[in-house]
Amino acid sequence: MASASGRFHHDGQPALYASLSPEGAGVAMASYASPGDPPRLIWPLHLAPKALADLRDRAVCAALGIDPDDLVSRWADDRAAGRQVRSWRASDHLRAMGPDGFLYPSRKAPEHGHVILFATKGLRLAGPPEPWSLAAPIR
Repeated sequence: MASASGRFHHDGQPALYASLSPEGAGVAMASYASPGDPPRLIWPLHLAPKALADLRDRAVCAALGIDPDDLVSRWADDRAAGRQVRSWRASDHLRAMGPDGFLYPSRKAPEHGHVILFATKGLRLAGPPEPWSLAAPIR
């Protein structure tokens, strides 16, 4: 689960990203998909983390000392320019506080949400995978 850096994790930190809906997955994956990509699957998951912060709520962000704008900043641009990655401020802060992860709004379509887990405890499959593509209608 540890990988190269991403929106809410440094190189080598464990991170599992998921969308809360197939539509949200489409929004998140649109920038990364290319014609000729291998077939994709939607894996329904059951999450039962002990503690999960819901950063889609600005009041929760304020209570936790997190700037909501950090959540939707363009992390790759920050990294490429040699700047501090703004989104890491939120994830570093939360990792230090101890929750298993957090919910956050989609940068491109805030009506959709995503989740990052810092570990896979409390995670299990909730059904069989289903074929999925960005070109296919999303249910």
